[in-house]
Amino acid sequence: MRKRSYVLTKTAESDFRSARDWSLKRWGTSITQQYFKDLHEGAESIAKSHVALTESSYLTNSAQLLVWPVREHYIIYLPSKKQKIIIVALIRQSRDVPSILGANRFIIERELKKINEIDLP
Repeated sequence: MRKRSYVLTKTAESDFRSARDWSLKRWGTSITQQYFKDLHEGAESIAKSHVALTESSYLTNSAQLLVWPVREHYIIYLPSKKQKIIIVALIRQSRDVPSILGANRFIIERELKKINEIDLP
């Protein structure tokens, strides 16, 4: 099995889990599986081409955190090593992204520090 081109913070893991649970209840297994396949492929695509993607700090109020839309969500990420990203959060596009990130800023910073202390594969 091929390694992923992204790492999830604990916050991102929780976001993905919540989105999956909501989707399963609302849409069922088949649609949820396809949706999450699309999210995975979106994350892989970001990792391969994040250098060429447009700047999106207006949503994050951060020069470091970037945003890319995939279906109904934004993947909030931080570029890492070559063709590798750290996914910080998964936020529904209809939500107030700057407020959510602001409220979780200290948690996100702590998680990123932990991840950066570990040498990413």
